[in-house]
Amino acid sequence: MRKIFANFTVLILLAAMTAGGVLIPDAAAAQETAESKTLVVVGTASVRGDNVSGAREKAIADGLVTAVALMTEELLGREAFVEHFSQLDQLLFDQTNAYVSGYKVLTEAAREKSYHVIVQATVSGRKISKYLTEAGILRVETALPSVLFLIAEQKLAEPYPGFWWGTEGAYFESLSEAIMVDRFKEAGFTIIDHKQARSGQQINWNAFDKPDLSDQEAAELGKLLKADVVVIGQATVTPSTNIMGSAMRSFNGTAAVRVIRTNSAEPILDLARIAVAVSDDDASGSRAALEDVGNLVGQALAEELTTAWQKQAGEPSEVSMVIRGTGHLASYVKFRKALNTISGVEEIRVKGIKPNEATLLVQYKGKTKDLAAALMQQNFDSFGINIFEVTADMIRVELIPQ
Repeated sequence: MRKIFANFTVLILLAAMTAGGVLIPDAAAAQETAESKTLVVVGTASVRGDNVSGAREKAIADGLVTAVALMTEELLGREAFVEHFSQLDQLLFDQTNAYVSGYKVLTEAAREKSYHVIVQATVSGRKISKYLTEAGILRVETALPSVLFLIAEQKLAEPYPGFWWGTEGAYFESLSEAIMVDRFKEAGFTIIDHKQARSGQQINWNAFDKPDLSDQEAAELGKLLKADVVVIGQATVTPSTNIMGSAMRSFNGTAAVRVIRTNSAEPILDLARIAVAVSDDDASGSRAALEDVGNLVGQALAEELTTAWQKQAGEPSEVSMVIRGTGHLASYVKFRKALNTISGVEEIRVKGIKPNEATLLVQYKGKTKDLAAALMQQNFDSFGINIFEVTADMIRVELIPQ
């Protein structure tokens, strides 16, 4: 099952057995490489004793592994395929049938001690892409979210945590948050500058005047400041009981944070870290502990959020589309057909029908505003459309007769 590189050699040696070469994509499937592709490959296996039928099954399985390997290499590229081969071997090649939607043996040949088959296999690129994305191997090309940090911080000997949101915290600076921001910027995230937001946004800060905001409150503030996600949590520093001599002491920095979406207050991630710093001075020890734990949280959270965001970006979201003017049935039918041809639209279901109005549930890969923009680019001969509302999960559109 795992003689993938050997299979490439076998493919070359036995190329004369195929009519069109070693690798023959189906013409129709080639138009939708990301969805599926039909490949013609060669499989081989040794004949043990008189067990020819067993060798035949192993040769078929060998060919299917090759087909999955070729599709995976096409999706990842050669360098990434080689780099992640040990992980791919475990994730993909032990469960080939999950990614092969169908196959047939085109021809076969038995030798004295070996059995060869030519197999035509249809491989699901979509399933492989989904698996690779979930495993963190395949990075979905998507913009990372804009991030607002809401980190309350309690320094050594301070009775209460400080925070920048609220009525008196405009100039508060969190040591741990500053390091987290640096790690996120290095990872490619856009950071919302809350110092600028305090001076430029008309927000009722009294409504947020507490260090422990709820997820809903944090999401509301993040939405007001145009953030896609909010990182909310608290960092503290406490002295440790560890002492060396009369001067050196250790300080424990602790941070617990969570990430939520601003459009829904949906939690995405949460994690906690502890860092220990050593110093002969309380102020420098406190600072070092907070900065160290901020560094740990920033690195881990930036990596995990990148993976989680890209994974979710590769999955379709449900968009509610409310359509007025459906009383003119011909226009509505044309609109539905055009909607179904837009790239990223995977499924359309009817949620409800009223007189002159219909509500559709559209499974769409991408942002709602991109779907609205794609609709605006459609050319309808006998009618026009007016998109008069677009939110994170809804589009309202009217069909206008000409």
